[in-house]
Amino acid sequence: MNITTDSTLSFFDSGEHTIKIVASFVSGREQVYVDEILVSEKRTFRYSSVHTFQIDQQAAEIRVRVVSIFKGPYIIEFWLAGELIDSDEWDFPRIMAQMKNAQQQMPLWKKLRMFFVFGICGGVVGALVGFATATLFKG
Repeated sequence: MNITTDSTLSFFDSGEHTIKIVASFVSGREQVYVDEILVSEKRTFRYSSVHTFQIDQQAAEIRVRVVSIFKGPYIIEFWLAGELIDSDEWDFPRIMAQMKNAQQQMPLWKKLRMFFVFGICGGVVGALVGFATATLFKG
């Protein structure tokens, strides 16, 4: 599984099971794994979402809440049989520290690829604006 630099990673334990939550605060993609098996996936830009699944014939939920998009915190809660078992909180400084650490580990070619893509997009936009301006003032 590929964890991107814009994702939070939280772990919870329930008996012999390990629950892993990968939540991207940029793309809105949320994935819930139980023992490395994907059990729920959503893409949401709302302030809260709920992932429902079963663990040992008990209803389990992962609740993701965002208090503020720009400051956080991002709160991830694990509920089992209607009872809050554990929670994890990601505030903005913690998210930025994780992003910085992940970007430092990113290979140079991936960093250069982003500059290349943005350069091409900027060139295309510049050419379109230039063409439109020249056509408009050509008279």
